[in-house]
Amino acid sequence: MSFYDSYDALLSPEERALVAAANDFCRGEFSNHLLDSHNRSQPFDAAWIGKWAQAGFLGLQTPRHLGGHEASFLCKIRVAQTMAEHGFAAAFAINNLQGSVTRVACSGSDKHREELLEGMLSGTILCAPAMSEPAGGSDLSAMTTRARRVDGGWLISGTKSWITNGQIIQCANVLSRVSLPGDGTEDFALFLVPLTDGATFRREEIHMPGASSFRLSHLVFQDHFAPDWSLFSQPGQGLRASMASVNAARVHVAAMCVASTRAALSEAVGYAQDRKAFGQPLIRHQGLAWELAEISLRLEAANALVLRAAIAVQSGEPALTLAAQAKKFAVDVAVWGIDQCLRAMGATGASAMHRLAMLSAEARLAAFGDGTSEILLDRIGKGLATEYGPSSPIKEI
Repeated sequence: MSFYDSYDALLSPEERALVAAANDFCRGEFSNHLLDSHNRSQPFDAAWIGKWAQAGFLGLQTPRHLGGHEASFLCKIRVAQTMAEHGFAAAFAINNLQGSVTRVACSGSDKHREELLEGMLSGTILCAPAMSEPAGGSDLSAMTTRARRVDGGWLISGTKSWITNGQIIQCANVLSRVSLPGDGTEDFALFLVPLTDGATFRREEIHMPGASSFRLSHLVFQDHFAPDWSLFSQPGQGLRASMASVNAARVHVAAMCVASTRAALSEAVGYAQDRKAFGQPLIRHQGLAWELAEISLRLEAANALVLRAAIAVQSGEPALTLAAQAKKFAVDVAVWGIDQCLRAMGATGASAMHRLAMLSAEARLAAFGDGTSEILLDRIGKGLATEYGPSSPIKEI
């Protein structure tokens, strides 16, 4: 029984074939390129995104009649995991793009699909969600980006921060405040904003040592024009639409953390089998074997929690607490476990010939995307009475 059998047993034959094709894509040249790029402190070559699109994977969850595979959420997770074993940042970044394609295909209007979908499926139009701001991530009350109605469209002003792929996208799904007609109150709306660098829009790269493949950027708008058709969710619906995908995103990140941890453990175990010290393989030394065994225990627990959360998301069941738990625990296991694997291999584990230093640097950023660990604990805490309280009030005798 392989590590991912519990997931794969729930996939259709067609979906298992997609996972196998993704695995073939990621092995070899792509995997070597990710490690080499990291060692040169450069992001992976964006041409690989085009190759991924040509293989059909940006349309993974796009309906078949629109040119996609119409795959399930579990299939999306398994495809992301195959890439995360080779590089967490690349898996996060490329699957972030795929999620935007799915949103346009499944939730956009005919006009949105007419303007964007063909280019998004081919990889010639890259789009990313843009919610966070310099002073407001989870604190939506601090959000300052505003869209003002003008003839033929909207003028958007504000700064969006920590945007994955922000250096290379041609479109952003921007969450913005909008003044409501009549009483002048404000609500949130979503816009699919075409991006052309110039007087009204610029990018400011966020340098992230060891994790450049996220291509993080600030997006700065100053009366940037977005046409009428760019309105994606009406005022009053934008926040709900943005938050609807958060649980799935958290489980998705957690699943990739599990995959990167598994890859690190596999590398450490292989090294411990081959390397000898004091007349026997390292893995036969009890102290080292116990360290790796502890990683395996936490990895299996994280994997089981992620699978449970993923099934809940796919089934449409309440998953707020499960998704928060899965992400918090899987991130903790990845940050701790990959570091333990690196230490178990000694100085050679940190060298350029191994993937552990890259996985360690990249997986740490998982703690911040789609809700920090502290925000997740807050969400879990608020649900304790509902999720774990007594089924009925305790009566005094």
